[in-house]
Amino acid sequence: MFSRKRSKVSDCLCPYVVVLYSRMKENVMFVVSTLILSVLSLFVEFSFPGTTAAGIAWYADFLILGLLVMEVIREARRAPFVRSYLRQNLPSMVFILVFALLFIYNKVLFPLDDQSRIEGISRGVVILRNVFILLKVFSRLKRLASFFESITTQPAQTILFSFMMVILSGALVLMMPFTTVDGEGLGFLDALFTATSAVCVTGLIVVDTATVFTLWGQLVILALIQIGGLSIMVISYFTIFSIRQKISFQDKLLLSYLLSEQNISMLSKRLKTIIFSTFLIEGVGALLLLIPFHRAGHGIRETVILSVFHSVSAFCNAGFSLFSNSLEDFSGNLAVNLVIAALIITGGISFGVISDFFRILKRRIRSFFLRTPEKRKYLALNTYVVVSVTPILIVLGIFLTYGLEHTGTLAELPLGEQYLTAFFQSVTLRTAGFNTIPIGNFATTTLLVMIPFMFIGAASGSTAGGIKINNVAVIYSYLKSILLNTDSVTLRSNSLNRNQVNKAFLVFFFGVFSVTLGTIVLSMTEQAELQDIMFEVVSAFGTVGLSTGLTSTLSGIGRLMIIVLMFIGRLGPLTILAAASQPEKSVQISYPHGDLLL
Repeated sequence: MFSRKRSKVSDCLCPYVVVLYSRMKENVMFVVSTLILSVLSLFVEFSFPGTTAAGIAWYADFLILGLLVMEVIREARRAPFVRSYLRQNLPSMVFILVFALLFIYNKVLFPLDDQSRIEGISRGVVILRNVFILLKVFSRLKRLASFFESITTQPAQTILFSFMMVILSGALVLMMPFTTVDGEGLGFLDALFTATSAVCVTGLIVVDTATVFTLWGQLVILALIQIGGLSIMVISYFTIFSIRQKISFQDKLLLSYLLSEQNISMLSKRLKTIIFSTFLIEGVGALLLLIPFHRAGHGIRETVILSVFHSVSAFCNAGFSLFSNSLEDFSGNLAVNLVIAALIITGGISFGVISDFFRILKRRIRSFFLRTPEKRKYLALNTYVVVSVTPILIVLGIFLTYGLEHTGTLAELPLGEQYLTAFFQSVTLRTAGFNTIPIGNFATTTLLVMIPFMFIGAASGSTAGGIKINNVAVIYSYLKSILLNTDSVTLRSNSLNRNQVNKAFLVFFFGVFSVTLGTIVLSMTEQAELQDIMFEVVSAFGTVGLSTGLTSTLSGIGRLMIIVLMFIGRLGPLTILAAASQPEKSVQISYPHGDLLL
């Protein structure tokens, strides 16, 4: 009886499964073909101009345009109402129009064998056109990922996949000749390392950002830093909300997972707060850096570029600098040190804490001007932990750095500059990666003391890496409950559930495992002191970006290991493990209890 009903249900579902599979297969074919063609076209057109391969790429562009148009026509024909489809897919329509205009400009106005068509403005058009292709391909891949996500109900996979796509796209662009001064572009491994470091907002570099890259290459890195700091998913969904487009419930679940926002109805408001506060803070930081950079002897155009680049890099905790020695030339400049440090701290306390501060400030301003009594509200527990632990770690880092190095690396500096340097290195130690003094000159003891700070990192939900101070607070509360022999884990009169405690310890042990594995691998492949290797590994995992000078000498295997560590550190162990885990089964099995001697 049961098998007969099951057979009927499966018979009813089979046609729908077949149709769904066929449509998924069409999407796969479109994605693969367009991605391969666009990548080959972009690479060949700049690497082999005027050759037979470039001629083939020239014709491949026509095929790409045809595929894009055919895809739009196919989807429009399948839609119940064409007008509704066009209105709901306005961004795709605009993309097709812009792509067609760029296509006509680059293919009709310039002959095939004209070498000058990749010079000047034409070069920018070619890059912009191919970026549009990659964005379109990414959007299709995202839809495909969403399909699998709806089956596995694991949005972490989509987040992981989006970061991989941005890194690979960034590496591809950095391989182009226009990005480097020598006109040859970076090699694949160097490009992949640089793109990963930028997207994962780390700051470790294998080539000098200030001297190797052209202005266009530096702007590409800046864009990757901004995308990595905000996350490509945040930017894409903000664009959708801005043009009044609706998103599916599945996308809302993905976005709520990404932002750690339980209230789905507040997603749009939360997104706008994140974007606007980011650009506001970065803009203010750039304005404050204009004067000190200009006084350092830089021209107006160069000053603007330096100010914007370092403001974005500092707020995103990236650590990339347009000076070959980072900020060592500004070790005594109070304005540069304080502005950069303020941007680093602001970016490291997380968007949730920033939003909480804005909310409190707005409430108090309204109460002041309206003369209404303000109802006292305490800080959220997450905000309280972040604003309490962050100053403790900064002050502790200042005293340790100064105490260990005041007779060493800091000895030649004036007393005031010694304290300023210790303060700046304490701030940048856990998150950013800027330095105002050579890190390689520090004593072994100082490097070992710095490692725990880099391993902890900053706040959850921020642009920083590490195991996060939020998890450290949970672990501390649990250990305190064990020592006091209490039944519940409490933090500031709030009870923490066991799930939070389990996740905190999972993050901690996963971080220890990652750092240990990285240290073992680099110990086998690199000729360096153990403390330098450990410092490099933890700096990569914590997305800090500080280095004793080992990064540029790493072997191929060593660079791949650092790339993996930066990727894990940026996404976080929970996201990585959630993406790799299997969906929870409905059938639960209970086992008998066992005892172990401890």
